[in-house]
Amino acid sequence: MHKALEQISPLAVPIMLEIGKMPVNGEADETLLMDAATLVEEAMGPGMVDE
Repeated sequence: MHKALEQISPLAVPIMLEIGKMPVNGEADETLLMDAATLVEEAMGPGMVDE
């Protein structure tokens, strides 16, 4: 079943985060998590993500 949506589905977020994922250790982990949170918020729209 397929349905065109106006914005990304919350169920697609984990898949979107896996695209281009590379293992990185150290201080970059926190930066990557913050970047991922920003991408999720941009995809879901303002006010859709609790911090």
